[in-house]
Amino acid sequence: MKNIKVLIKLKSYHSLFIYSIFILISACSNTSNISENPTPTNNTIPKLETLKFEKKPVNDKGGYFYTNGEYVLGPFTKTMIKKCREWGGGGSCNSNQWSEKLFLQAYGNRRCPEGSRLNKIIGYCVENNQVMGPFSQELISACIEANGGNSCQLNLWNARFLYKLMQKIGMTSKTPPQFVMLAFDGSSSLDAWNKSRNFAKKMEKKGVNVRFTYFVSGVYFVSKDKRKLYNAPGGKGKGRSDIGWGGEAEDIALRLEQVNLAYQEGHEIGSHAVGHFNGSKWSEQDWGEEFAYFDQFLFEAYKINGLPGSLVFDRDAIEGFRAPLLARSPGLYKVLAKDGFRYDTSKVASSNYWPRQENGIWNFPLASLTNSRGKNVLSMDYNFYYLHSRAKPNPRNAKRYEEDTYKTYMRYFQKNYKGNRAPIHIGHHFSAWNNGAYWNAMFRFAESVCGLPEVRCVTYSELADFMDLLSEEQINAYQQGNFPKSSEDKND
Repeated sequence: MKNIKVLIKLKSYHSLFIYSIFILISACSNTSNISENPTPTNNTIPKLETLKFEKKPVNDKGGYFYTNGEYVLGPFTKTMIKKCREWGGGGSCNSNQWSEKLFLQAYGNRRCPEGSRLNKIIGYCVENNQVMGPFSQELISACIEANGGNSCQLNLWNARFLYKLMQKIGMTSKTPPQFVMLAFDGSSSLDAWNKSRNFAKKMEKKGVNVRFTYFVSGVYFVSKDKRKLYNAPGGKGKGRSDIGWGGEAEDIALRLEQVNLAYQEGHEIGSHAVGHFNGSKWSEQDWGEEFAYFDQFLFEAYKINGLPGSLVFDRDAIEGFRAPLLARSPGLYKVLAKDGFRYDTSKVASSNYWPRQENGIWNFPLASLTNSRGKNVLSMDYNFYYLHSRAKPNPRNAKRYEEDTYKTYMRYFQKNYKGNRAPIHIGHHFSAWNNGAYWNAMFRFAESVCGLPEVRCVTYSELADFMDLLSEEQINAYQQGNFPKSSEDKND
């Protein structure tokens, strides 16, 4: 990354220290008991004059910081400050300037500093829906014009406020994108991993972005001889699973490799629980145990199966859930937010539904559709499989089934694309039912729509990023289709 010279004019003592999460003016001295770790610099008052700050990279993930060669300007996340305190930094950790060495050690090895995440819609790091600056002069001017007052000079802005400013000055469209989410349940088949990943790479070569969300099942990362590690909730018993296990250690190693590759290629990994049991009568405790097993089996998979290596992501990357059999209970929604999930995809709604936040998480439901013969069907491959052949193989009619599925998906898309732009939700499994009819239909659908103007075929976490930026008022307006339409839409 090229270094960029940034001139920051400091008009007052307060202005200098706006770059920190905590605007604490009191001076803090260094402590002497953290000699093995980098320490914060003294919170001294520099001369009130124009200072030169340099933009420097943190790592190869795209992270950056501003420094004048002596100290680093924040903001610093709560996690970074906590680390500093654990290292013995004391009150100095709350200062508004840190040494470069301390900053780099506390930052972590991600695009955004630890404790925050990248909102892919606006391109800023976010902590608790607070956007971490610094912000461009154009945005600051827009903030002042919008009567933002002294807050415009701070380096933390509310995400929804920032997004409205970006829309106002034309940095982003006032028309919502047409989001299309293509997701898979399961994760066992190596062929399915390769086929889906290769499709996305083929589309990328054409200049079209397609990203999948994979809801993986925990049992596929445990070998059969280790199955007694799982004591399934709801009284199912030890070593039980409704979908089998992960095979031999060698099979699991290859599956873990696929998970890592998918994540590195920009796809998302979500949770499909562990044993694929019907949880419609599970308690809050049952769901808590299931999620604990999921974390153990996925993130300790290498250790459990005696394999070298590790995942390239951690638990924070698991943001979404889809319940096996779409079976839910009240207990589930008491656990999801507490366990760090941002969204759930286990419900069903009308095809033009704009997501709402329920129980502290986003509701991203599958859609209730009507096929070419007027039959009701969910936007998921198994439901087409059941509708077409009662979930029994009938490969002779595969082309007809493929065509019906494809046309149903396209009608769903066109209605929303030309209508209120409600997100498109399509779910599939790692199964080639009816001679692959449903996978073929999904790929044809993606080829037809993902390169169209204002269409974004992305992961569910990116949809969550977008929804985090919207006020309830904006969501209501989108539900009604109240937003500027493109000229093409107006002519239709």
